Amino acid sequence: MRIPSYDDLTPSIPDINSRDTFSQVKRFLPCAHAPAPASHPVADATVSSAPLYACLRADPPLHFDPKTPSPHFVIARDFSPRVERHGGSSVVLDVGGLGRLLGDPQAIGAELDRAAAGSSASLRIAIARTQTAARLLAIGCPGLRVAPGEAAAAIAPLPIDALRAFMDDDEAESHGGKVAARVKATTARLDTFRRWGLTSLGDIVALPAADLSERMGQEGLTLQQLARGVDRAPLVPDPGVRRFVQSMELEWPIDSLEPLSFVLARLLDPLSSALERADRGAAALRLDLRLVDRTTYGRVLPLPAAIRDAKVLRTLLLLDLESHPPPAAIDIVTIEIDPAPARIVQYSLLERATASPETLATLTARLGALVGERRCGSPALVDTWRPDSFEMSRFSPDSGTIRLGPSGASLMAGSRGARDEWCPERARVSRESKGTLILRRFRPPVAVRVTVERGRPVRVAIDRRGMPGGHVEQAAGPWRTSGAWWDATPTPWDRDEWDAALSDGSVCRLFHDRIIDRWFLDGILD
Repeated sequence: MRIPSYDDLTPSIPDINSRDTFSQVKRFLPCAHAPAPASHPVADATVSSAPLYACLRADPPLHFDPKTPSPHFVIARDFSPRVERHGGSSVVLDVGGLGRLLGDPQAIGAELDRAAAGSSASLRIAIARTQTAARLLAIGCPGLRVAPGEAAAAIAPLPIDALRAFMDDDEAESHGGKVAARVKATTARLDTFRRWGLTSLGDIVALPAADLSERMGQEGLTLQQLARGVDRAPLVPDPGVRRFVQSMELEWPIDSLEPLSFVLARLLDPLSSALERADRGAAALRLDLRLVDRTTYGRVLPLPAAIRDAKVLRTLLLLDLESHPPPAAIDIVTIEIDPAPARIVQYSLLERATASPETLATLTARLGALVGERRCGSPALVDTWRPDSFEMSRFSPDSGTIRLGPSGASLMAGSRGARDEWCPERARVSRESKGTLILRRFRPPVAVRVTVERGRPVRVAIDRRGMPGGHVEQAAGPWRTSGAWWDATPTPWDRDEWDAALSDGSVCRLFHDRIIDRWFLDGILD
């Protein structure tokens, strides 16, 4: 029996860490409330929370038999354990956890199309953000259709007859009960829409909801929600698909990661054994935490390869929770694994051995927990003229190497290796001084004091030891770049750049920020 103490009746003083301090100071900075530039999009390197569904539809439709698995049901079962059948023609599966394993939605659709090519039935494949949109796209569009954007915009051009086929699938599945009667009543409203002159789902969405409810009641609003691609119910997995799920109800709430790690180990050990017996690996981890405030805190952790090592899976979950802690204590812990075929590794005697996917996944997770997920990944080029502009993408060792320029320097975003080809004067200053054109950037750029005479820099002074400075012996410029002034969302830029050869023998790149009227050392050319 536990006797309550005075500490239980008084609120505790929260610990203040460095991250909280910086967040409080950031509120008083001039640019604290400025939106992030559009040319710096950042991808979440660990978790993909956006739902993604795929629909496989037989063409022509098959007879519905709940005891006999259809060909498209067998294909869907190999990709995801969360598969739901709609009549004998459509199968919906959750593919939201396959991003790290297969790639973007287009790559997932290509894999489904490749698997469907060996099937005996002709299949239509559609991928969308909602189940309803995926089903409607599979009904109205032959072949493969991928719509990763907004569901309503993707299905707006479809004809009204797509809703009729949608409702027929639900009627075939209901076997003539109350659901079938409601489906028939809702389907009868489609004839009224046609008499009104409506031809597409976008026309139904454009109707005023209040007026539609007065004339058609709940059936009309139901059809309008379906035309928007809104799901009426969550996906209910088919009982014929084996699921790898473990859950534990705790005797007392847990509010720290150390005791939670033991709980995760007890849940992941049997899951790992079950995956090994089934010759499967984990493509994604789904963690659902039931909190003391009766809410559920969920995390989805896509994996770069099929992994079934319990220790690696526990480490990845703990690192993810360290970066995204739950808001309250935990009562119930549930882990579900999306299985994938186990990988076969064939080593070569002629190639250098690379790190295993388990090692790379653990390393990237540790780096993400240390520096933040938005600061860990692979830099990618951005189609913009903004200086030093790049985006962080998810790290993948199979994504290829960075393209190199003529001088051997990597053409990272902001590098002028390609631009100097059509700036002869600028290239001549650099080549006469050093013979190469490699820019070593300072991130962030270093503030300097520049003396200007007749609009040209003549002297560079800097307070840092070991940095270039002195009289400007030769300079090329200015090259003015500006942009984003037409849009209020990103931060605009307006700068004049100079390539200068200094008296100390160094060649550097300077720029004058015309917005704040200050000079900066952008990098050193060597």
